[in-house]
Amino acid sequence: MTGIETPLVESEPWTQPAPWIQFLRKYVWVIGGVLLLLMITVMRPLLMRRPPPPEITGEVPAFAMVDQTGESFSRADMLEQDKVWVVGFVFTRCQTTCPAVSRAMLEFQDQIDRSQLADRVELLAVSVDPEHDTPEVLAEYAERIGADLDHWRFLTGSEAEIQHFVVDGFKLAMGPSEGPTKEPSTFDIAHSTKLALVDRWGNIRGYYSIDPDGLVELYHRTLRVIRLEEGEG
Repeated sequence: MTGIETPLVESEPWTQPAPWIQFLRKYVWVIGGVLLLLMITVMRPLLMRRPPPPEITGEVPAFAMVDQTGESFSRADMLEQDKVWVVGFVFTRCQTTCPAVSRAMLEFQDQIDRSQLADRVELLAVSVDPEHDTPEVLAEYAERIGADLDHWRFLTGSEAEIQHFVVDGFKLAMGPSEGPTKEPSTFDIAHSTKLALVDRWGNIRGYYSIDPDGLVELYHRTLRVIRLEEGEG
């Protein structure tokens, strides 16, 4: 033993892994997780199975009515707009279901506006009480509920024309209320509260309830029909 200590020899710099390799080794699981999330996000639209467009359940019949301004409006005028239509059935004296139908159509109108689709979708409210609901009455009703008349029409016509449109065309029931009303002075007409979706060719693409779930379904079905019309299939 000479008593002379041998100095420690530090590793040469080139024998150490590069800083980026050290970083990868240290955070390999974190980096892997981030990459996996990115891949899922990118691939999701490609892997998502797009539901088929809503089936054609009927066709809007030929009709001739007038809107809230007194102008004539027909099936040809409807198709000339080249838009998707959402059709509801109401009457201004109704105090039972019609306020809910009108509110649902207003909510749908707001959703379409927020989605910047107002130039692709029109609303149509058809009165089932034509004897009372003149164009003037419908105009006042539209103003009262806050309807956007740039994209929403209110129609009325003869009793026979309304019956033909609702019953023969949309295959929905319409007639005198069968049950007693809540108030003796309340006037009621039995009719569907469903909203009908119509494509730009006049095909009826289904009927949707006015509850929140029904409105969500109607909105997505409307988008699907728009995509179909754009050729996306």
